Amino acid sequence: MPYVETRKACQSRICYKAHSHATFSIGAVDQGQSRFSSYLHTAVNIESGSIVSIPAHIEHSCNPLPNEAWSYQMMHLDLDWLKQLLEESFADRICKQIPELKPEIIKKPEIYQHFCQLNTMLFAADRTIFEKEQSLVETLSQIILPSLQLDRLDEKPYLQQRLKNLIDILFQHESFLSLEQLSKHSGISRYAVIRLFKRNFGLTPHAFQLNMRINQARERLKKGKAVIDVAYDLGFTDQSHFHRVFKSQTGVTPKQYQNGF
Repeated sequence: MPYVETRKACQSRICYKAHSHATFSIGAVDQGQSRFSSYLHTAVNIESGSIVSIPAHIEHSCNPLPNEAWSYQMMHLDLDWLKQLLEESFADRICKQIPELKPEIIKKPEIYQHFCQLNTMLFAADRTIFEKEQSLVETLSQIILPSLQLDRLDEKPYLQQRLKNLIDILFQHESFLSLEQLSKHSGISRYAVIRLFKRNFGLTPHAFQLNMRINQARERLKKGKAVIDVAYDLGFTDQSHFHRVFKSQTGVTPKQYQNGF
């Protein structure tokens, strides 16, 4: 089931830097409290039984309170696969490269219970792929997705076409691009480039590139590519730099992540 990635963390104290995913993500707090923050959502404490939906490419972080631990579940859904479950009006918004939907916090015990049951099924070694897929489709289609508001963001027409062109350029380059290079490619000032990325993604241009590379690394590691090759192919200065950035965004080392698959 390559279209769904799910994980559980128990009594964790690991903290994450602000980041985003190329997937539609759903999280649940099992025990303890966490501080959820995003440039599109007021920072708020969330407790046991809370569900958080995070559309693709939305900057966010969710960390335990100081000197405390928490337990949680996190599920990532491939956008192309998810698109098949949704009406076109929703799919077009969910699958955009530039964020169009707000993150959302749901505090409904029945939704939390259904999400937990789904994750338990996905982790069950004695269930077949067919049973797991059926449970995933049924729970998402009938319970979790209908409970989401899927609120649109305010329109941000500010240099949108130039932003789209810059994103395409970043995906085409194997190395990281400097602020000056991005300025020359876009024809706008370095300050305008920073403003463009922070306004649309909540990340600086360099943080956006790091985040993009880590999302690419996740896919390559899933397919069994050697960690050192992934680091080199994605333009990191060395393996230790890649290791440090990867762990700051995922909570695990590249090798630990790969071993999960």
